Amino acid sequence: MGKKQFLPLLKGPKNFKELKDQNGYFVDKTEYIKTAFTDTDSVLLFTRPRRFGKTLLMTMFESFLQINPEKPFDTSVQQKYFKGTKILEDKEFCSKFMGQYPVISISLKNVDGVTFDIAYKNFAVEVSKVAENYRYLLESKKLDKEDKDKLSKLLNVEFLREFENSDYLTGSLSTIAKALYKEYGKYPILLLDEYDVPLSNASYHDIQNAKQNDSDKPYKATYHYNMVTLMKVFLGVLKDEDTLTKAVLTGCLKVAKNSLFTGVNNFTVNSVTSKDAKYTGMIGFTKEEANQILKDYELDDYAQQVKEHYDGYKFFDKEMFCPWDVVNFIKSNFEFKQNGQLTEIGTGNYWEGTTSDKSLSGYIGYLTDNDNQKMQDLVDKKSISFQLNESMNYDCLSDHNSDDFWSLLLHSGYLTLDWVQTKKEELKKDSKSNKEVFARIPNLEILECFTKSIKDRFNNKIAPNSVADALANNLFEGKAEIASDTIYNLLQSYISIRDNATKAPHENYYHGYLNGLFSNCSKNFFSEYHSNYESGDGYADIIFRNKKGEVVIIEIKTCTLSESKKAKARVALAQIEDKNYAKPYLEDEDISSIYIYGISFRNKECEILCKKIK
Repeated sequence: MGKKQFLPLLKGPKNFKELKDQNGYFVDKTEYIKTAFTDTDSVLLFTRPRRFGKTLLMTMFESFLQINPEKPFDTSVQQKYFKGTKILEDKEFCSKFMGQYPVISISLKNVDGVTFDIAYKNFAVEVSKVAENYRYLLESKKLDKEDKDKLSKLLNVEFLREFENSDYLTGSLSTIAKALYKEYGKYPILLLDEYDVPLSNASYHDIQNAKQNDSDKPYKATYHYNMVTLMKVFLGVLKDEDTLTKAVLTGCLKVAKNSLFTGVNNFTVNSVTSKDAKYTGMIGFTKEEANQILKDYELDDYAQQVKEHYDGYKFFDKEMFCPWDVVNFIKSNFEFKQNGQLTEIGTGNYWEGTTSDKSLSGYIGYLTDNDNQKMQDLVDKKSISFQLNESMNYDCLSDHNSDDFWSLLLHSGYLTLDWVQTKKEELKKDSKSNKEVFARIPNLEILECFTKSIKDRFNNKIAPNSVADALANNLFEGKAEIASDTIYNLLQSYISIRDNATKAPHENYYHGYLNGLFSNCSKNFFSEYHSNYESGDGYADIIFRNKKGEVVIIEIKTCTLSESKKAKARVALAQIEDKNYAKPYLEDEDISSIYIYGISFRNKECEILCKKIK
């Protein structure tokens, strides 16, 4: 019996045709072609987190619908690529749609730049690439001179990059659509992928530019405003019922209709919070699809680990997996399994670094104590509640409304709706007026990403080396009161995420907190730095020394609301002396001074007591 043959498993194929050309493993979602294109609404927007397969879906739509310019209305190309799929079983639908429509397909994922001017030029490049697909229309006998002149302008990327020619860019979709209608006698279908990326990037750069100028002052979202203005006109084609047959858009976030889609009729949005069962399984792997692919690659014994690490998303009535994670998990373990070398399953973090969460950074430092507790509840695997903003704008992020923060986490994939809790709440109130939802972190992979993201924000933003250096120098000089004020101020801005959640001693959390602070000191600032260091008759929490021979020894305690912070600090100070933590340094002639510190913490408050012993 020969060795079983397995289909190639492609990680992030560029498009549907590439997947099929390489005979890659394909989860058949073709039935959704009929679902989407028999929907009576003329404009559909699907929002899902990154890496859920939106682009593959859109290129599948394109491959099925697209007229063959060399042989119009011939379907031999589609017959090749869709052979064996479910959609070909529906002969009536295929006869009306397969290979029967001109299609305009464009992605805005590469529209970015630190300034609006740079982003505009990149936008022009993407539009010109799309226009290139229709260069053959310049030879058409059905287009007049004016039509061909406008199309020629779109093909000239240098012309299009000049802002004074922006009318051509913003009118490009209409120009191409009208030319295609004249050529084929059918209004085209527009497929616009990653429509919100330019807005997300613009909002992020506005925030970053404001920080560089003066972080304490409100800023004007000029870049974002300019991008919204540009996009409004660019998407004006959606309002014209005599230009397109249908438009399908994808993105991560639905922006408010009055911000971008003013005047667009017959407009439907399907998001992670929608209750329309016909679309919930369209983007991402359902539980059944994920289990089947694991079985097909003989890794179904590890279904529980995959579920714990990559499952947990709930889109209304379906349990969903992120395809990127499942495919990467199989690719990482399948070869070792085949060679008999799989001794321990590898559940890597594949989502980290792939998602776009730039806009989240603007909220750190603005969240309330209540938000901080919600942050901790999420890490402790609990659900939190908030007022969902489904129609938020990227420009409203500058308001730092905490409900927008949680809504953004939900739409970007860090959270998923807890439908059970939300449903209970709806039973108590009128569901039409109730906007409160419950959400949770979906799985172990996202929990790791979530925790690390907040910690990185803290290390990079809340405690720059100038602050860390100043704090350490104050401790070297015995300035306990100044050091206490510094730590207190940082605590007020820091998002509380205890490293080991509720079961770990709280001293561990504050110990890690101080280590995080001091890790931001300048390079070579310390000649020695020790954490949990064996010294004298025990283990000191933190000991550090500089090149001058000055030493600091710190012992950490925590206290409850009913306990005295000062009393606990005294206990900590006494422990240093009772356990002789300073003994090795007292006996060292090169040591010029030793300050010992007892520090007690309670929530976001601290007390520091100091004693000089050399």
